[in-house]
Amino acid sequence: MSKTAKWKTGVILLLSVVLAGSPAFGEGLFNENSMVRQKCAACHKPDPQGRLEVIEETRKTMEEWKVVVDRMIRLNSAPLSDEEFYPVIKELSRDLCLTPAESRDVAYINSDENSQYREIPQNDLEGRIFTACVRCHTYGKIKSHRNTQSQWNEVRSLHLGYYPTTVPQMREMNWFKESKELNQHLSKLFPFETPEYRAWLKNRKDQDLTGSWTIAGYQPGMGYYQGTYTLTPNTAKGEDEYSIQKNVQYENGVSDSSVGTATLYGEYHLRYKLAPTPSTGQIEGVFDLDADTGEFKGKWWIVVQDTNAYGNESFYKSDGPARIMGAFPQSLKKNTGKPLTLTLVGVNLPTNPSPADLSFSNAGIKVLDIVQSGPSGLTVSVDVGRQASVGMADINLKNLTYKGLKVFEKVDAITVSPRIGRARVSCGAAYPPQGVQFVARGISFGPDGKQGTADDLVLDPVSAQWRLSEEKTREDDDDMQYLNAPIANGLYTPVTTYAPIKTRKQHREGVGLIAVTASFENGSGKLTDKVRLAVTVPDFIPQIK
Repeated sequence: MSKTAKWKTGVILLLSVVLAGSPAFGEGLFNENSMVRQKCAACHKPDPQGRLEVIEETRKTMEEWKVVVDRMIRLNSAPLSDEEFYPVIKELSRDLCLTPAESRDVAYINSDENSQYREIPQNDLEGRIFTACVRCHTYGKIKSHRNTQSQWNEVRSLHLGYYPTTVPQMREMNWFKESKELNQHLSKLFPFETPEYRAWLKNRKDQDLTGSWTIAGYQPGMGYYQGTYTLTPNTAKGEDEYSIQKNVQYENGVSDSSVGTATLYGEYHLRYKLAPTPSTGQIEGVFDLDADTGEFKGKWWIVVQDTNAYGNESFYKSDGPARIMGAFPQSLKKNTGKPLTLTLVGVNLPTNPSPADLSFSNAGIKVLDIVQSGPSGLTVSVDVGRQASVGMADINLKNLTYKGLKVFEKVDAITVSPRIGRARVSCGAAYPPQGVQFVARGISFGPDGKQGTADDLVLDPVSAQWRLSEEKTREDDDDMQYLNAPIANGLYTPVTTYAPIKTRKQHREGVGLIAVTASFENGSGKLTDKVRLAVTVPDFIPQIK
């Protein structure tokens, strides 16, 4: 046999091994009894090995599977009832999903609250993708897919077939040619088959979430909170379905309880819905599990957007390995001349600890007293003296360590986020106003005292004063006249509606661009930061990202 023939034979054998190990080319994932096979096989024909065409050549987040199946129902009359919709999503998400590491990279688009995230291309290739694709989609949506080469080509064909106006709309480029070239890159950036995906499938374990979970969280405008989730299997709904109860208490003394249902997708992606309470509307949440640490991390939000309330939190199994999972506040000011209160939230913390059991890597922090202790929380009184060093500090409680406490001397500046907020006016009960929750955080310039260097410390949110002002963009700018509204604790909600205003030039709606300024007294003067707020029209298709 010639060298060339041997080389070709070797390549064929190698490809056979690689492809045989892929669910896109090996045995089918969905047997004849699966709901996916029953509901999807009429259009997605199974091959002799039982693999469903197209379906088993793509991986997506649970959210993107939801979008795809919804499109199949709307455009192709897929025969799914409301009761069958989420079971199909759960089956698809079981194996044809992103790995937890891949999912973390797009977690910012998985929630439906009025997010203010900005996507910025990091290199020339991403700049090309943004130019050709991100004017219609978020980059996170694109990264939510992992396709074979042929399926990336099919995605391009779908655009040309369903949305032929794409080509003239993108007339500043040859979109037909550019999208074809970009598909070569997309198939390498976001491939269906990777060693990491294969290893994760092999090592993934079934999860049982039954029991109590300890929560540590923060809600802008309300502050830090702690509490518990209690999850009970909902066997009537099926595997990985739970009833959930949430009980939390904020540092300001406010407490809240709610109940609902939760579903675990792919053994790591938790979605829940909680019923309205006297203090909140309906809540949804999305969290991802780090199987190595046992931590769920993510956020919840109130579905009705007029409050735009949301919270970032993590939670651990209450009977899991002992750990400190959070410290409130996250930063302590030195040399105040009075004791400071520090709360640790954790799991299976030491019982009846003494002040001697708690220490800090920063020798200037001294424990004065144990105020309250329990398996899920420890409140202590500490003195942060003149000798305390500015910077990061570790907390040590017997054999437990928590990294992330910050020590500062003064608040040198404040920074407001988001830098550009986006609010939406209302259009009736179906489209309530969407507000923006601004947050002002303190900044310490760190040991070197210089702004913008590596040792700067981002501190806890400060109690700022808020005001609105005109952001002049044209000679007759009158936006402030129509957009002025209360902004309490950083929360702005439009008061105008989606209707022409007779007194306004060209009868424009109550939309426009204004400025938001936060001010804070740091003891030696006033610190301010100014950001912009765009108020625009309602989002009539909120599920398309």
